[in-house]
Amino acid sequence: MKQKVIFSLVALLSLIVFSSHNLYIKLKSFHLKPGTETAIYLYNGTFEKSEAIVARNRMSDVSLINPGDKAIHPDTAMWFEENNQTVLKIKTGEEGTGLLGVSTLPRVGNFTAKSFVDNMKHEGLLHILEARKKLGEDTKPAKKKYSKHVKTIFQVGNKQTEDFKTILNYPIELVPINNPYALKPNDSLSMQLLIDGNPAPGVMVYAGYAGHKGKSKDGLPHDAFQVKTNSRGIVTIKLSKAGHWYFRSVHVTKSKEPDADYISNTASITFEIKN
Repeated sequence: MKQKVIFSLVALLSLIVFSSHNLYIKLKSFHLKPGTETAIYLYNGTFEKSEAIVARNRMSDVSLINPGDKAIHPDTAMWFEENNQTVLKIKTGEEGTGLLGVSTLPRVGNFTAKSFVDNMKHEGLLHILEARKKLGEDTKPAKKKYSKHVKTIFQVGNKQTEDFKTILNYPIELVPINNPYALKPNDSLSMQLLIDGNPAPGVMVYAGYAGHKGKSKDGLPHDAFQVKTNSRGIVTIKLSKAGHWYFRSVHVTKSKEPDADYISNTASITFEIKN
C-alpha cells in the first residue's frame, strides 16, 4: 500500500511539472536548402532543453506547409523519440518561407493550493491568483486542463513567401505580421495573438532568444521581453540580436467543464534571425 502511495505521488508530481513545461519547435538551423531532409524537434521544457517527450497520441494536429504547397498532415507514426526530444524528419520543397504547427490534446493536472500558486506565478498569471483570493478559493486544490499549440517558421533558400502567415485555427495562435526572414538584428517584428480565432487585446506575450540568462524573481517569468498586446492583439518587439528566437503566450480561464476548474491554452512560435 505504501509503495502504491509513493508511485501515485511521483505520478502526480510529474504531471504538475510537465504541465508547467513550455513547448517549442526547434531546428538546428531554420535556414534550409530546397529538396533536403531535415529534423524538426519538439522541446518540452525550456527553449534551451527538452526535459520530456511529447507522446505521439497527444498530438491532435500536425500541419506542415512547405513553401508553395498546400498543408499536409504528417502521420504521428512519422515522429520518433530521441534524448527527451520528439523528432520529425521532413523533406523541404521549393524556395520560400515554410511553417510547421503542432497542437496537443488536453490533459488535466491536479494541483495543491500551493503548487497552483507556483504554477500561476510561473505562467505570469497573477490575476488568476487574485481572483481566487477574492472568491475564497486560494486555499483549495485546483484542476487545470491544459493543451499546447506551437509553430515554427523556417526559410528554404532565399525566396521569401507569405506561407508564414497561414492561420492554423488553433485555440490560441501567434501569427507574424511581417516575415522574420526579411529582418536583421535590431529590426522589429510584429506578432498578432489570436484566441479562438479573434484578436486578443491586453494579453501578455513573452519573447526571448537562445542564450538569454535572465533570472526569475519570486517564481515569475524571466523571458527577455514581456509586452501586452494592443487593442488589435498585436505586439511589436525589437529583435536585439541574431540567433534563435521565440514568442509565447498563455491564456487561462475558469472552466465550465466538470473535470477541471481552469482551462489553459499556450502558444509559441520560433524562428531564426541572421546577421
